[in-house]
Amino acid sequence: MPITEVTAPSFRWINITGATADDTPEMRYVREHYPYFNVLNLKDCVSTGQRPKLELYDRYAFMVLLFPVYNRQTKEIEPTEIDFFIGKDFLITIHDSKRHIVQEQFDALKARVHAEKGEAPKLLLTVANLINQLLGSCFPMLDHISMDLHAIERLIFRGKERGMVQEILITRRNIVDFRKIMQAHKNTIKKLGYANRSLNIAPVEQANAVLENAIESSKEIWDNLEAFREAVEALQATNESLISFRLNDIMKTYTTISVVIFTLTLVTTIFAARLPHTPLVNTDFGFYAMLAVLAVLGSSAVGIFKWKRWL
Repeated sequence: MPITEVTAPSFRWINITGATADDTPEMRYVREHYPYFNVLNLKDCVSTGQRPKLELYDRYAFMVLLFPVYNRQTKEIEPTEIDFFIGKDFLITIHDSKRHIVQEQFDALKARVHAEKGEAPKLLLTVANLINQLLGSCFPMLDHISMDLHAIERLIFRGKERGMVQEILITRRNIVDFRKIMQAHKNTIKKLGYANRSLNIAPVEQANAVLENAIESSKEIWDNLEAFREAVEALQATNESLISFRLNDIMKTYTTISVVIFTLTLVTTIFAARLPHTPLVNTDFGFYAMLAVLAVLGSSAVGIFKWKRWL
């Protein structure tokens, strides 16, 4: 269902999916039950191209986080947005359901509340745990990028550098997109601690403890992305250098062949003029003598190139 909720004493989590426009039933529900929400925040929930941020108000905090989703058809990493309205006794999440972790965490909490007969969970702990789970789901994607980089490196040095050009560009694009998605997470999560102190959701020490893991995870993800960025840039430079060296070798070979052919053609043209006193023209074995001269000249040219180490 687009709108589901779990309630307990002094706690309410409303999970909303399918809110694609202002006039959808989901957004009308939010406006009716929480009329004090900022209109711009509600518009942010249905618009695309948001950035990670946290805005603090008197009665709630509005947080936007982006997380990566891999599109297998286009081989692209795309952002998916999750919006949080966090109050003293309520949590509202609005998302497009691409990240199943949100729904899984919601269902798990609902089952636990039901099993414990309505015992109230800790709201900030719920938010921090959800963020930690979402950040944790990024690590398999990082492992995948790492394996792609190792595979590219192996193939580059096996003489397949031309075939790796596209793979390098795809991997580099995905790393750049991943970085764009994750670059503001650490600061946004830190601001959640400031919001907790203002809204008095949980004790400060407890809040800092539960948010510290999320901050460390976001930092670890960013450090990995920084390392991947440097690695893919180095692989691209190495690949371009190998291609350039191979092209230089090919050009040297073609140049040598051209010089040899030019020399032989020049000699043949001189003898083809048949001017008076041209040697070998009227001799019985002139043709074979000419072939011998051309062979000697061609071999000498190739020998000179090898001696100069141009081949």
